[in-house]
Parts: sequence; C-alpha cells; structure tokens
Amino acid sequence: MIRISPLLALALTGVAATACTSPPLSNGPRDRYDVEQKYPIVVEPQVVTLAVQTDGDLASLARGEDQRVAAFAERWKARGQGLLNVATANDGSNGAAVAQLKKVLAANGVDKKSVQFTSYPPASGEGHSPITLSFVAYAANASECGQDWSTNLAFEPRNTPWPEFGCSTQHNIAAIIADPRDLVEPRTSDPADAQRRSVVITEKYQNGLRTHTEASTEGQDSGQSSKVTNE
Repeated sequence: MIRISPLLALALTGVAATACTSPPLSNGPRDRYDVEQKYPIVVEPQVVTLAVQTDGDLASLARGEDQRVAAFAERWKARGQGLLNVATANDGSNGAAVAQLKKVLAANGVDKKSVQFTSYPPASGEGHSPITLSFVAYAANASECGQDWSTNLAFEPRNTPWPEFGCSTQHNIAAIIADPRDLVEPRTSDPADAQRRSVVITEKYQNGLRTHTEASTEGQDSGQSSKVTNE
C-alpha cells in the first residue's frame, strides 16, 4: 500500500486547481475608452424662423406679434450667426406692418445694418401673407442612446465600460449648453481695464506700494473661535 504524505497531497491539489483556472485578464491600450470619440457632439448650423402674422384690416402687425418679434430679436442677439433676415410678400401688402416691425427691432437693440430684407411671391388665395424672420444659429447634437445593452452589467470581471457608457452624459451636455459655439472655438477676451491697470502699475507697483486690495474686518466676523488674554 502506497502512502502519500499530506504535504504532497496539498501540492497536487494546488496544481490541479491552477490548471482549471484561466490566465489573469488585464486591460491594455486597446481597451482605452474615449467617450468624446465614441459619442461625439456634432455642432451644425440650423435656420431658426418665426412667422409674424399681420392684420390686413389695420395694415399693421397682428395683436401680440410685437412681443414675439422682441423675443425673437433677443434670441438672435444671443445665438445668431450673421444677419437677421426679414422676408415679406412682394405684393406690397405688408408695407405698414414692416415699418412697425422695424421700430420693434430698433427698440430692442437691433441695428438696421444687421437686418436684410428679402421678398417672396405670396401663395394664391392667401389673404394676409405673414412676415418671416429667420437667422442661422449653431445647434449641438449627440448620438442617440439606448442602442446597445448587450453587456451583462452584473458580471464584468475586467471592469471595462459597457457599450452605452458616457452616452447619456454627452447627450445632456449637448442639450443644456448655452451656446454651442463654445464647443467649436473659444470666446474673445473682454477688453482690459486700462484705468485699473494704471492704478496698480503706475501708482502702486512702481512706488513700492501694495497692489492688492486691503482687507477690512470692520463689521465682519473675525473667524476666531475664542480670544485668550494674559492677565
């Protein structure tokens, strides 16, 4: 009868267990995940329009249309690219309404040099042709989400991102960004404050004085939790 020592039996058991397991997995450069590359935000120009109704009987803008024009002008000033276009029917029926519209635009800070006027043939049988305002603006769009849920998120031994990882974030950024132009190019810097610069450099720095604003604790909390005095 052959006897196997306990140490040898333990060693054989370890070898058998090792043979049944797969080599350890590791993530390399090929597993690098770039959300912006997989789900890019595309900035494209789009045309924003507003159809302004007219009152043919009164030869003016319809009631409440001046407020819509004012709001549209604010949108153009905030996000518009290029000129603000005003298209009217070429039958001359909206002459008085166009004059009123010009006053509304001027009252809302739109320079007349920033407005171009075009005309279009009115549709047959149309009673009062509307005035169409339009401008070009940038719009940010991202890929649609929810297209690939093939990965079992309950078992991911390599801890790699799932196919939809980051899509919702990119989609939300595209939806909430105030000005999509910021994704294309940086904004220009504001002009420097020449008066403040002269005070700091000429009056203080060159004369060896402190250039920062003096802090004042008068009327404010000192931030001390206690005050110790020696008697």
